[in-house]
Amino acid sequence: MKFKTLIYILLLISFQSCNAQTKKQTLSIIVDEEAQLFLEDDRFNSLSIAIFYNGESYVEHFGELDKGKGNKPTNKTLYEIASVSKTMTGYLVASAVEEGKLKLDDAVYDILGDKYKNLEYGGEPVRIEHLITHTSGLPLNVRGVSELYQNPSSNNYHEAQRILSQYSKEDLLSEIQSLKLTQKPGENYGYSNVAPNLIAHILEVVFDKTFEELLQEKLFNPAKMPNTYINLNDKQKGFLANGYNGNNEMMPNFKEPIQLWGAAGRIKSNSEDLLNYIKWQLNEKNPITKLSHKKLFHDVENIWIGYYWEIIDSNAEKHIEHHGGIYGSQNWIMIFPEQNIGISIITNSSFPEANQLIKETTKKIINRLK
Repeated sequence: MKFKTLIYILLLISFQSCNAQTKKQTLSIIVDEEAQLFLEDDRFNSLSIAIFYNGESYVEHFGELDKGKGNKPTNKTLYEIASVSKTMTGYLVASAVEEGKLKLDDAVYDILGDKYKNLEYGGEPVRIEHLITHTSGLPLNVRGVSELYQNPSSNNYHEAQRILSQYSKEDLLSEIQSLKLTQKPGENYGYSNVAPNLIAHILEVVFDKTFEELLQEKLFNPAKMPNTYINLNDKQKGFLANGYNGNNEMMPNFKEPIQLWGAAGRIKSNSEDLLNYIKWQLNEKNPITKLSHKKLFHDVENIWIGYYWEIIDSNAEKHIEHHGGIYGSQNWIMIFPEQNIGISIITNSSFPEANQLIKETTKKIINRLK
């Protein structure tokens, strides 16, 4: 009897192992097929994909970082994740709310003082909730940059990078203090890269720690993301991928240290760390993670905004997602907590259609896995 039981257990273990291996092989085939189709568009150089599916981790890289050099991306390759950085900022805000350091209805001027009394319109002040849902009425970018982005070109991107690299925290706070709102906060969606940096300043005030210290302590260390940074040292700079536009012209990047907080889009990471970030976001038993996925503002149809996350909730599907795009990099991250699936796809190419093309590939992979 004991012998039969042992045989049964061994067969069960063998079956489970084979089943897991088959699923991983199926995943590998799906990803390889979609990646090859994606790279048939020669405006793209490379593709790095990280997936968590059925309890299995998968990371793979395709193409070459620099055309003609044969330098395939690796797990050590760092990318600018651009606005996906906002979701990490949102996690810190959720942590502050969970710890009682902030309330979503806190007015900015109640935290930072009367210099911010201008952040009010129609009797409604800009509140924490407005800053993290893009409903504050704060501008898209700092003065002088939005105009450059309206006319995309290599020269304008280089000029925008120059302005942003030299723009100090004091410059930004002074600009915010001089703003005149034109709409009531909380009523209309208007994407802002200024608001996350103001949030970073607020987080530093309530925690009495730097924004980078908070990222390390509350997210990067516990989520096992040792290769995720805002500012790079000389060794780390060597792993940062060059970025290109659709004509294979090298684009500027933020390799050098910045003066602003970087909360809106200056974080760099690699695929292994992004995989661990996916796992962290899938664990809604963590109260901070769950809170950061809460619906706060109804944008359009089935799209809500949480702590910077876009929350898609329809009869067909429910997931959270965010896009990140910069001069020479495009990426999407999608998290499906109910199915325990998450995916990050990133490329070191950027042009007007790149955002939609990489999103379509991401969704095709997810749909084939479901």
